[in-house]
Amino acid sequence: MEFERFDTDGDGLLTAAEIRQANQALGGLGASESEIEAFIAGADSDGDGRIGLEEFAALVGGGRHEQA
Repeated sequence: MEFERFDTDGDGLLTAAEIRQANQALGGLGASESEIEAFIAGADSDGDGRIGLEEFAALVGGGRHEQA
């Protein structure tokens, strides 16, 4: 699952740092800092500054990428 690849500490939440780390693994070509911040703001429905699996799934296609 993409979510689990990005969730490097395994806590079930994506932080800005984890998203930046994933972006750097792509050679920094994936997204700018402002795009990362916009991604988090758009996905963070509960306002805690982190993206849970349900928030991630809703943003990237209604969960069809995350279902087993």
